[in-house]
Amino acid sequence: MNTQTQPGSFQSRDWKLLFAFLTLGFVLSLAAVYLSAEFLHVDLWLTIGVLVLAPVVILVGIIGLRQGKRRILELKANWTWWHGLIFLLYISTLVFRVRDAGASTEQPIDAWALLRLGPEGLVAAILASRLITRRTQWVRSMFRGLLGALAIYGLVSTVSATWSVYASWTLYKSLEFMLDVGVLASILATIDSAAEVESFFNWIWTLYAAELIWTWIGAAIWPSEAFDETARLSGVWPVVASNSIGVSGAIVCIVALSRFLSAGSRKSPRAWYALIFAFGFISLVASQTRNALAGFVFGAFLVLWYQRRTWIGVMTAVLAVGLILYTSLGPEVEEYVTRGQTESQIEGLSARTVWWSYAWQLMADHPLTGLGAYAAGKFGVLNRLGVGEASQMHSDWMEIMAGTSIWGLIPFLAAVIGCWWTLSRTFWDHTLSPIERGLSSEALGVLGVITLRSFFNVELMWHVPFLFLAVLGYAEFLRRKKSELRPIYS
Repeated sequence: MNTQTQPGSFQSRDWKLLFAFLTLGFVLSLAAVYLSAEFLHVDLWLTIGVLVLAPVVILVGIIGLRQGKRRILELKANWTWWHGLIFLLYISTLVFRVRDAGASTEQPIDAWALLRLGPEGLVAAILASRLITRRTQWVRSMFRGLLGALAIYGLVSTVSATWSVYASWTLYKSLEFMLDVGVLASILATIDSAAEVESFFNWIWTLYAAELIWTWIGAAIWPSEAFDETARLSGVWPVVASNSIGVSGAIVCIVALSRFLSAGSRKSPRAWYALIFAFGFISLVASQTRNALAGFVFGAFLVLWYQRRTWIGVMTAVLAVGLILYTSLGPEVEEYVTRGQTESQIEGLSARTVWWSYAWQLMADHPLTGLGAYAAGKFGVLNRLGVGEASQMHSDWMEIMAGTSIWGLIPFLAAVIGCWWTLSRTFWDHTLSPIERGLSSEALGVLGVITLRSFFNVELMWHVPFLFLAVLGYAEFLRRKKSELRPIYS
């Protein structure tokens, strides 16, 4: 039976010719590289590596950007009112100037502070309007379950203004935290499907990725300001610390890794996730943030465990250890990790241990009350040590204990432990849908990053703790879903 060859279709002979053409081109390229290495003193193996990887990187980049465009359009199509609230809160976190404790005390509100107060006031007005008009009953949602534990911590922090070393600062920062919790409560009172939770996640991850993109743009415009003497990347305008760049890079990597492994069909945008992972990892490495790198390793392990791919982590660890021990990479890794610091500086966790030790001494004088939420670190400890330009003590737990003693620590610890418990249990829950399992994977990975980071920076209780609110919001979503289904099966 005769068959007609379709126009534009490839026959066996065509594929053979294409393969021969590509092989010839590759061989000629290798020859050119070898000659360049001989006469121009170009590193041979580095050039070969670039030659081999460049086409793959370009192909993945082109396909990934096309897939990413579709994902962005999906996010736009699912835009709703609470996406706007999150964006306003994000605007309120932008920092355009850094002031020490003295300047903050003398002039609490300046022109730049209005950029923070304005969006927060608008968010508060929107929440009040939706509550009064009964469109969103977020107050009742705010004092339920895991979110209720955070709300109790916020109330304790607010009450601590009565004995705070800087009452107005404690009151403002505590109400600011309550506003953040109120926004999450309004979202949980509105969403009722995993697809809406995914849209919630996507928007927050997008904001973190956009911040990284703008940081790199700023580095291209102001390279001398963006990189310090050890070549650590930071944001210039607005100001973004290297530590923040590190955690953003780690989060982007974790989410991309989880979704790459969760992708179940050929049409899944794996190239997009691979591209995002590479971008996040480059940003993480450029930040030279040790605890963010450790958080990424821990979070990646959790994702691989949840996805039942721990063998990937084991193979990667063995390969990394081999390269460090038996190649010239070892000294470079050591130099990268130390960042030019002395042994005593590293052991002192970049002066953190000095701050924490002094905080313990002050807490011993106020064991039942603390020094006031959010003010204890900046005004009670750091200002007295002569480092008032630092905004906090680089530890959520030290800030909480120094500010509110056990009264704030107990509900906050309950929220964190409850979040871990709820998300970890989903590993054995086979009633979850594929999208819910995927969200649980990335939420657990992100929780691993920020929990480890919480001992060395403020990730959980400082305005706005987007990452913690995201994973806790999802854990509370699952908890409420289970509690609503339980009477049906009882």
